[in-house]
Amino acid sequence: MLDKQYPKDVMLKDGREVVLKIPEPRDRDALLAFYKALPEEERWFMKEDPIRPHVIDEWIRNHIQKRAFCVLAMDRGRVVGHAALLLRPEGSRRHVGRLRILVAKDFRGNRLGTWMIFDLMRRAMELGLERLRADFVVGVEDAAIEAVQRLDFFKEGLLRDYVQGPDGRCHDYQIMIKRLHREWGDF
Repeated sequence: MLDKQYPKDVMLKDGREVVLKIPEPRDRDALLAFYKALPEEERWFMKEDPIRPHVIDEWIRNHIQKRAFCVLAMDRGRVVGHAALLLRPEGSRRHVGRLRILVAKDFRGNRLGTWMIFDLMRRAMELGLERLRADFVVGVEDAAIEAVQRLDFFKEGLLRDYVQGPDGRCHDYQIMIKRLHREWGDF
């Protein structure tokens, strides 16, 4: 099982090493600090407000209860990335996992997000998922859209003026999908 592969060291493009690990309750304060360090313009569009401690507690609980699979990227005790594969164990969308990922500004552009997405893809394949979905705010997360396109995510739909920013302006919402293979050798 993938959980046994953690923690693990990964080398970033700029030569820095970070540790990927699965979250534990003791990581709560570090994860909360990660989100509090992000400027509001990088988190206003999230479904839940990650600077509220009860939200972080729920995310960790969801991981423990296997409603999500999360990966933290750590640099000397500091969370520098958080990725989650959100699962629906029942119902008509149980074959689709949803991705959520954020990386600290000073670690972007070094393939940390790619490492984390690969781990989530592997978990999704182990769980027998057929597709991954990732949603992005156009004009805000354009770099992330380009990054997942390089990983063979494609644009499935666009919801025009779907999310409203703190300034009252509406933004388009891009839905991206990746079809998964049964094994890595199938890519």
